[in-house]
Amino acid sequence: MFVDDEPNLLASFRRRLRDQRDRWELHFASSGAEALDILAQQPIDVIVTDMRMPTMDGAYLLTEVRRRSPDTIRLVLSGQSEKEHMMRAALKAHQYLHKPCDIERLKNAIERACALRGQIADPALKKLISRLTKIPSVPS
Repeated sequence: MFVDDEPNLLASFRRRLRDQRDRWELHFASSGAEALDILAQQPIDVIVTDMRMPTMDGAYLLTEVRRRSPDTIRLVLSGQSEKEHMMRAALKAHQYLHKPCDIERLKNAIERACALRGQIADPALKKLISRLTKIPSVPS
């Protein structure tokens, strides 16, 4: 599911992801509330959201998604480059991508996240990982 309050960006995603329709079930929401309505109706594998939106910002949306659907992969696609916004996003999302983002880079990020989740067979481990607020660095 793609969430952004910019209608032109959502229209662009619709057009540019058309080739994925046979592989992905695509949903588009123009607000956090609409995204949560969609999530309440069906399971969502991946959510890609902007951080700065009116009424409900991306950080709150991702907190709710994590609470309601911990298995959903949470990605942020945002034009916010201020450190504070990036840190808030990092605590809520599995990955942060900057706008503008090449569509192939976005597709690859989604594919990699789904592939990684698919490699974890143990349901208890998958649940534990999905509830992480941050992923620790690999020791050197």
